[in-house]
Amino acid sequence: MFRRLAVSTNTYHGFSLEEALEGIARAGFQYVELSCVPDWTFHFRCDQAKEEDFRKLRQKLAHSGLSVLSLSAHSNLATEEGCAYLVSALRCARELGARVVNTGTVDREEDKALLRKHLEWLSREAERCGVFLALEVHGDVFSSGRRLRELLEEMRLPYVGINYDTGNVLFYGNARPEEDLRICLPWVVHMHLKDKRGGYKVWDFPPLGDGTVDFPSIFRVLWEGQKDIPLSVEIEFDGRFEHPRSFVDVAVQRSFQYLQRILEEGGYR
Repeated sequence: MFRRLAVSTNTYHGFSLEEALEGIARAGFQYVELSCVPDWTFHFRCDQAKEEDFRKLRQKLAHSGLSVLSLSAHSNLATEEGCAYLVSALRCARELGARVVNTGTVDREEDKALLRKHLEWLSREAERCGVFLALEVHGDVFSSGRRLRELLEEMRLPYVGINYDTGNVLFYGNARPEEDLRICLPWVVHMHLKDKRGGYKVWDFPPLGDGTVDFPSIFRVLWEGQKDIPLSVEIEFDGRFEHPRSFVDVAVQRSFQYLQRILEEGGYR
């Protein structure tokens, strides 16, 4: 277990995909979570991707010795445009051999009915692609695994699960991930390994091991539940993104070293 460790290219927000791949590979990782998020970290555009675009992407990945483990394609699922983009991301994931597409949900409580309606047909598209659609613990509406569990337990969609973000549940939900994860574990299909400093709504996501998330406990919960899922490191720093690339490279390297150490100490290696 725990062999599929990736880094989200969103960690390299503001830098090119080539720079992200180079830094991630140099740190020792073998997988990436490709950020395809419009108006944010847009390292690959799913809705306009042609065969030539896939060829160039595969060439870049091969040059770095990396494979795509998952995609980030965060969309507003209350809108038809957001859902259409997500469908294109599911098809891209199939083309790239990725197992999971991560997304946001909705921004307002009153949009939950639209979300349910759209998830019904998005789930069918995910099944056709053979790719899991993972709703992220993100935002104020679905700020914890507990809240997402309530939605998914009600809907029972086989190809829709949770992208559990260990930092976001602290930031948005003011809940401890070590406890909240147990509540929703059966629905978790992907995880963002994200550390967190500061209190509720304080944007400070440092390298792994520098914050308050108890990652040894997180891995213990996954081990006990036999959840061998894709795990992706995401570092979002202080939110200003004014640092040089070397600063990001060091953060990714330190996170890799931290993960290797705690996995060794936990007896998972």
